[in-house]
Amino acid sequence: MRRTRTLQRSARKRTPFPTVALVGYTNAGKSTLFNRLTNAEVVAQDMLFATLDPTIRALKLPDGRPAVLSDTVGFISDLPHELVEAFRATLEEVKEADVVLHVRDIASEESKAQAEDVRTVLSRLGVDMDERRIVEVWNKADLLPPEERAEAVNDARRAHPPAVLVSAVTGQGCDDLLGVVASLVDEAPPVDVYAPAGEGAAIAWLYRHGRVIERSDGKDGSVRLAVSLTAQALGQFEQLYPQSEIRAH
Repeated sequence: MRRTRTLQRSARKRTPFPTVALVGYTNAGKSTLFNRLTNAEVVAQDMLFATLDPTIRALKLPDGRPAVLSDTVGFISDLPHELVEAFRATLEEVKEADVVLHVRDIASEESKAQAEDVRTVLSRLGVDMDERRIVEVWNKADLLPPEERAEAVNDARRAHPPAVLVSAVTGQGCDDLLGVVASLVDEAPPVDVYAPAGEGAAIAWLYRHGRVIERSDGKDGSVRLAVSLTAQALGQFEQLYPQSEIRAH
């Protein structure tokens, strides 16, 4: 089997290392989490648009591998068109990221509505969240009463996309979060997946859970993807989409 480095997919990127991008509603705690994960000192204020440009820092994964973490602008609901356009350039890191961390204030009663606002704005900016490998970071766990915190832990385990309960202030759950990120960027020998016409769900699943290196679209609507998957993800895909054919790359 010929090993193709994931780097080929990321030739456009400025770094050969895995890239991770933070997105989230304003005041969800993105910058505080950024500081926690990277030991950086980035402004973390309770105000709109405290981070107008992406800030990029080195991130060390649990096994010592380096990665790159970028912090992007915080969103609000009903973002004016002019501001959406102004933010377009700041979100290139999201489009190119190997993993996107969607930070949510899980202690807020508006958490679900805010998450939908983030997805809406990203869609307006041309970022297809269904084709991104997303991890929801349920932040501010320290503000939850004990009973609600235990319930949130169970909900996070069952969530799709995957979710990790953390507190950027205390550091709770941050090691678990880095472990999840590491599992998503693990390189594996790529395989060729042949999806017949009409299997858009299978293709989207591969984009979310794997690292797509090449894509070829057939005239009959079929799609061939060269994709790197962890062994666990490959097994899940085979169970979920048995109609797709998998071959050695």
